[in-house]
Parts: sequence; structure tokens; C-alpha cells
Amino acid sequence: MATIGIEVVDAALIAVRNGLTAAPSPGVALLDPARLLVGAPAAAVARLQPVLASDRFWSDLSTESLARRDPPLSHADLAHAHLSSLWKDVAEDGDAAVFAVPGSMRLHQVGLLLGIARRVGIPVAGVVDAAVAACADLPARAAVMHLDVQFHQAVLTEMQGATVLRRRRVEIAPRAGSKAIYTAWAQLVSEAMVRRTRFDPLHQAATEQQLYERLPEWLAAIADRESVDVAIDTDGGSFGAMLRREQFTLAAEAWYAQLAELVHAGHRADEAATLVLSARAALMPALGGRLASLPGLEEIALPETAPAAAAAARVAEIGPAVPPGLAIALSRRHVAASGGRHAGSAARATHVILDGRAHAIDEHPLVIGFGGGSGRRIELGGAGAGISRSHCTLVRKDGQVMVRDHSRHGTFVNGERVDGEMPLGAGDRLRVGSPGVVLELVTVG
Repeated sequence: MATIGIEVVDAALIAVRNGLTAAPSPGVALLDPARLLVGAPAAAVARLQPVLASDRFWSDLSTESLARRDPPLSHADLAHAHLSSLWKDVAEDGDAAVFAVPGSMRLHQVGLLLGIARRVGIPVAGVVDAAVAACADLPARAAVMHLDVQFHQAVLTEMQGATVLRRRRVEIAPRAGSKAIYTAWAQLVSEAMVRRTRFDPLHQAATEQQLYERLPEWLAAIADRESVDVAIDTDGGSFGAMLRREQFTLAAEAWYAQLAELVHAGHRADEAATLVLSARAALMPALGGRLASLPGLEEIALPETAPAAAAAARVAEIGPAVPPGLAIALSRRHVAASGGRHAGSAARATHVILDGRAHAIDEHPLVIGFGGGSGRRIELGGAGAGISRSHCTLVRKDGQVMVRDHSRHGTFVNGERVDGEMPLGAGDRLRVGSPGVVLELVTVG
């Protein structure tokens, strides 16, 4: 028996069981007269038969019948089919589910979700706000903002609390979803291919389908380099083009501006805060750097599984969903960083602590990162994405401990990102990467 964490969002259902993640199941249904397809099988042919595709049944969850359907179907019917298909694929006898739902889901929709789960035969152990679940375990400041770019909208969840993280407010940008942004990027790719090869991938349904399926891998590739080669395969050969990161950001400018406005409106100028990006938001080229430009705002990017995995791990604290309820507060695993205190203002540090082990800091550089290497090192084995091989270096210089950042994803002292190098003092918290590993600076002897 296991508790399965399931994130419910219009982009996809994401399930985590015993630490293992099932392939995300896209929130798409194909209303074929012969049979109803949901999830990945529906998404794989949605652009071949667009008139039969439906992708709003989670965002607009209700029992109202869809127009021009005989026999009648509702969004709830499609959600039932989708959840039932996922449960059959991931669950075993005796398993229960805990749902992580976005702040945009209204309470009556949460109740409808629980009713659908009962009809499917899913024992429900709890329901939790996805942003709260994903952020409660992070080494973040007391004020936290979580940004998720869903399929049809963007959602900013504002949270607060040094020892208990509680949802405070939810704001929505209804026209800044990934569907609209990906449409702009598909047009960008199409125009680049037409200029180079005179081949238009949007001219035929099959190549349009292929373009949309490959977009996420191109976006992931361009995160670490300035340009990416894009290609579409056809019976007549492969057609490609080269696109720069700045072309993607310019094509998405209208939506990036809305997301920036959403974050700026939620950030108080006098309050140090942590901005947490969902994996869907973090995938968008250069978006994170633009949003983190506000003074006093640090940034963390989450892995795709964060809400579902955290929901499963915190099921005892979330509590049962009978009577129907929604947990919007969880205890924090890390005491919130205060922010605002100048790094190094405390007593001089002599050691850095990781997992209970003290590492001396002296005039010989101490490198922190994943994997092996020469010289003195603290190896963060299995740290995952967001940690570089040689992420940062600690060294004693003129009696003062300094940290030097060498990474793409950032090194942070008490929540403040290191720009080049920064002094450290005893009592400072050093976070390496995003979401990061936290080390403590202490004085020994």
C-alpha cells in the first residue's frame, strides 16, 4: 500500500508513487465518435483532429454539458475519464491518493474532484494547495511567491510564515497560459524554416503535431546555450533552422510582460521574498532572470514532481479529505531565512556544515558541487538539476571567508544571490543552486 501524490492541473496530471514518477498525462481529451481518448494518446493526435480535441476540462471543471454533444458530455465526465485512466496505470490495491491542486481551483471544484475520485474508486487521503506543498520544504524566506504557468492561465500564489507556510493570496493572469505562448513559438519556428528551406511545418497537421511535441525539448536545450537547431522530419527529408534564445523571448514578450506585472504587483518593495518558479514556468527561456530583477527577490526553480512528491510525503499533516477540505498551510522543514542582514556581519566563520559534518575553511579553496574533481571539495552526490559540477568556492582571504559563485543557477547567502563573490560569517546560511542544498557557516574552537 502506498500514498500516491497527484498534481491536478490543466497542463497535465503528474503522479508520484514511492518516489517514482509516472509519465505526465496531458490534460487533453479527443472526443472521437468511436471512442474517447484521454491523456497522452489524445495529445498525440490532437492537432490531427483539432475539432475533436478538448483541453479545458480541468481548468473549467463543472457538470455543465459541452455544446453540440450527443450523447451529452460535461467537463466532469472528461475529468473522470482522465483520472480513471491515470489511476489504472499507477495504482495498486490498497493505494490512496493525496491531491495537489492549484490556487485557481475553487472550493466547489475541489468538491467535484473528490466526487469524481469516489466514482473512480480512489481512496482520498487529503487535498493540499500545490504551491504550499511544493514550497514548504524549501530553504526560502518567510515571504514566498510561487508562479505557475498553466495551459490556459498563469497563477501567482503568495504565501507567508517563518515556521508555518500559509497561503495568503492567489492572483491569476487569464491570458498568459502556455498554450498561447507555445502558439507564438510554433509560429516563430515555422517562419524560420520557411525563410531557410521554404518548408512550412504548420501547413500540414502531421508536421504541426511534430513541431508542438518537440518544442519542450528545444526550450530545455536553449536554457544552457544561446541558440538551438530545430528540425522537422518528413517523408521528403528533414527540414531545419537555427534559432537564438532572444528570438524566443521576443516572441513571448507580450506574455512575459503580463507575468512580470503579476509578480511585481505581488511583491512589496520593503519585503525580502523568494520567488519560486514551477517547472513549467522555469522552462520558458530567460523568464526567470527577468522576474528576479526586483530588489530583495531571490529565485528558486522547482522540479516537475515537486507538488505531487511533497503532497505524498506530507499526507499525515495534510489530513483526510472527509469531510471535504483543502489544506492551505504546512509546517516548514527549514526555518525561513530572514533576508536583509548583510552577509558576513556575524563572527568570522571557520567551518561549513553539511549533513552534520564540519569542513574547515582556510586559504586553500574549498569547492562545492556535484561529482568528483581535484583539490579540496564538498561533493553533493545526487544533488540533481540546479547544481553545477564546480558550483561555488569557499576560501579565507585576508582573514575573511568569501564565497565565489561559478554557477548558472546561483549561490545564495541568507536568500541573497551572490554576484561574483560575497563575505560569509558564522550563522549565515549558504544555499547552493535551485531548489538547492543548504549549508551552515559556524565558528569552531
